[in-house]
Amino acid sequence: MKPNNNLIPAMKGCGSVVMDMQDSLLSVIDSREEFQSSVILQIKIFKLLNVFQCLTEQVPEKLGETIDGILDLEAELPVFTKDTFSAFGSDDFVNWLKDNDITHLFLSGIETPICIYQTSLGALRENLKVTVISDCIGARRQTDSKSVLSQLSSFGCHVIPLETVVYSMLGSSTHSQFRSVSKLIRDRL
Repeated sequence: MKPNNNLIPAMKGCGSVVMDMQDSLLSVIDSREEFQSSVILQIKIFKLLNVFQCLTEQVPEKLGETIDGILDLEAELPVFTKDTFSAFGSDDFVNWLKDNDITHLFLSGIETPICIYQTSLGALRENLKVTVISDCIGARRQTDSKSVLSQLSSFGCHVIPLETVVYSMLGSSTHSQFRSVSKLIRDRL
């Protein structure tokens, strides 16, 4: 059976933004370690699959920078600072999307009912396809997160877990990165 390319297109045109993984924001997230581990796994796998990636930081002069575990992992990822809740408030982020011909945006990070939600809406306004990686997002209040994800889904966003995204990108076990990716997933917490 062929993968459904309408769900997850080829890596061409794909971009990923990991939002606001700052310690002051992470400190209030339930299951922080599992969440953080999932985001790090996503970054590693997307690197293997040649997906364009970037980070955002919400007012880093007040809330601090992206946690070391992510910065150490991928020091070359562009980091866009913002004072708006949507990443689309950063001209540098918008230019990054255009410069890399991003047509499908993958979202992860913090916080689902605020920055993930507003960035998803911004992407939809720009006619981008949006996938929210459900096990790579965090929120202070899970009930708020659940409501927001339902709303985003009704707007046409895909809300699916990392493994579904990744194996849809791979398409089959003949993909050149299948073994490397599968090993990372097997070693997952």
